[in-house]
Amino acid sequence: MLMKPWIWIVWCACAAVTAETANQSFPIRSGPVEYRLASSAGVVRLEYFGPAGAAAWRMDGQPRGQAFRGQDMFGMVSGQTVEPEELNLLSSSRESQGAVSKLRLVYQHRRLPLRIEAVYASWGETGVISRRMKLINTGAAPLQVESLPELSWRLPPGDYDLTYLWGGWGQEKQITTEQLTAGGKRLLNSRGRSTSIYSPWFSLYNRTLGVRYTGELAYSGNWQFLVERTPGSGKTPPRDTDVLVSLGTQWDFEGALTLGAGASRTLPEVAFTASSGDLDDATNQLHRRQRQFAYARTPANDPLLVQFNSWYPFPGKMTVREMKDCADIAAELGADVFVLDSGWYNKKNWSAELGDYQVDRAAYPKGLEELAEHVHGKGMKFGLWVEIENVGLESDMYREHADWLLTYNGKPVIRGVRAMLNFAKPEVRAWAHRVMDRLARDYKLDWVKIDYNIDIGSEFDPPAPGERKGTVLADHILNYYAWLDEVRTKYPRLVIENCSSGGLRFDSGIMAHTHTTWLSDEIAPLPSVQLAYGCTTAFTPAVCNHWMVGDKPEANGGLRGRIAGGGAPGWWDFMLRVPMNGQFGISSRVFEWPPELKKRAAENIALYKRIREVIADGDVYHLTPPPANQAPRGWMALQYAAPDAGKSVLMAYRLGGGEAERRFALRGLRKGATYRVSVDGVKRPAVSAAELSGGWPVRLDAEWRAAVVELEVEK
Repeated sequence: MLMKPWIWIVWCACAAVTAETANQSFPIRSGPVEYRLASSAGVVRLEYFGPAGAAAWRMDGQPRGQAFRGQDMFGMVSGQTVEPEELNLLSSSRESQGAVSKLRLVYQHRRLPLRIEAVYASWGETGVISRRMKLINTGAAPLQVESLPELSWRLPPGDYDLTYLWGGWGQEKQITTEQLTAGGKRLLNSRGRSTSIYSPWFSLYNRTLGVRYTGELAYSGNWQFLVERTPGSGKTPPRDTDVLVSLGTQWDFEGALTLGAGASRTLPEVAFTASSGDLDDATNQLHRRQRQFAYARTPANDPLLVQFNSWYPFPGKMTVREMKDCADIAAELGADVFVLDSGWYNKKNWSAELGDYQVDRAAYPKGLEELAEHVHGKGMKFGLWVEIENVGLESDMYREHADWLLTYNGKPVIRGVRAMLNFAKPEVRAWAHRVMDRLARDYKLDWVKIDYNIDIGSEFDPPAPGERKGTVLADHILNYYAWLDEVRTKYPRLVIENCSSGGLRFDSGIMAHTHTTWLSDEIAPLPSVQLAYGCTTAFTPAVCNHWMVGDKPEANGGLRGRIAGGGAPGWWDFMLRVPMNGQFGISSRVFEWPPELKKRAAENIALYKRIREVIADGDVYHLTPPPANQAPRGWMALQYAAPDAGKSVLMAYRLGGGEAERRFALRGLRKGATYRVSVDGVKRPAVSAAELSGGWPVRLDAEWRAAVVELEVEK
């Protein structure tokens, strides 16, 4: 990660709250955003959240000067409400280190032996604030935490729009915006994977105030989001009632967290921001924090590596000869890394034999060392696929280590031909380290793709009788995070790719411990347009990994489907450029490609290598509405602007029924600057930032075509 270990400098000593200090303000500011808490008689409320410098929230129609009674903590523990009036503020302190500062507030519940430490962090100038809570049972009996979400707000009245992300396998990260009416909207994930249907991410726009609130939960398991407003009473319309928002962990069985006597629990972190601009203005603030502070980064993947992956040309089975042939062509095209996907270890069924990671000697008589040496000899890095959390039902691991598995009613939790290891067990983590050490050593690995292909659910046996805490899945996830960190520490030059049946466990929690994520198993070019759009909304583009495969998945990575728009070269460019909106790769039957396509691919890879740093580290602007997943229409355009605005890239796509020319008002440019312009590598006359902001025309001669516009400030 970019962050160094914390060395805190305390600049406001922790002090008990007395009558003299009970009335005070706790402003938290990050760049253009302010989150302001205020204490009155020891009761802390959320006084304001939004663009910095504004006055406290007020209630329309109320007596002059009456403040809105906001809050940022509510829930239920052992039948008692947890809200500002029930919490005594014991102490407050501030800490800072570099660009990051923290506010720590410690509360004691008035009726329960429950202590809460809430730590707020402001992340430099990104505009992002986060909160992490620690719950402490100071009593002699267990506490039942029925509900105490990591994020919980009471926001002012107004007309609200809710934006969220949804989509299952092959349809990940679709964007929906709905007007918020009376009642509630609940998004529940209880399948065991954080993004199996919905994503732990939201954006809530108060049209009355002109402020957008956006947040994300850094957790890879089950969670719940709820936004609600009560119907107005009498003549009060719903728009004049406050809005409750919560986002937090969903514990096992969709039930309570049991906090034992004297026990404590630190909850996952939630990050949030506010903006008076549009959705891109808000999400770019989150992206800056992701890049600068939150996500794992490695020099080994900077600039972003171009991959060749073996899966689609040879799903589940391949030979060393076939892999060498693919590696030879991949090197000619300009790939940086060759990744051998699943099928290298199994004899019959790669899913059912998970866990026995011994090379298939029939396919690789001399072991994988032969292929690894060949790949390295071609100047590429070498990578390998594993699915380290699961074991197959036909594996020796399953037969020999049933006591290592997650169970329910005394039996392993089985999904299809898989069962799941429990990383909360030290012996499981030790085994996983032995596997990784052997693979990294024997094959000189530069890249590892770690897959995870089951919805494990939410029902599990406790570690021991009478110890049900609701944390079995959460404990597994936290220990898996720790294992990933140990691998990264031991192998700092190893790139770790996260994968989960595509993008079904793709969240800010796991991205703090891995370097890139496979976006989706849907690789056909048309739906991939939507996938690129949605992923770059929630995540900084550098972690959105996708490949060019071919016309259709059933072609096994070939070009046997239709050739759209009458003429192959323009269609080939379209297929190659759709997955360039992040980390890019190829997984196709390149040994069947005609010479013209190989030449086109090499040219596009060279193009990607020119623009990949701007895509990886720039702000992203979505210049068109989100396209449909199955039949995208019109145009899609994504623009990337470097942090200093010295460079920018426009990726424009003419889709089904799109007009021949579309003008795009470019954003994030340097005021008063003049930019050199090239379109698909052809230089154009220099243009002022004002002209580009007014609208740059892109013309494409047919549907399913793409253009890449590169901009650079004249010096």
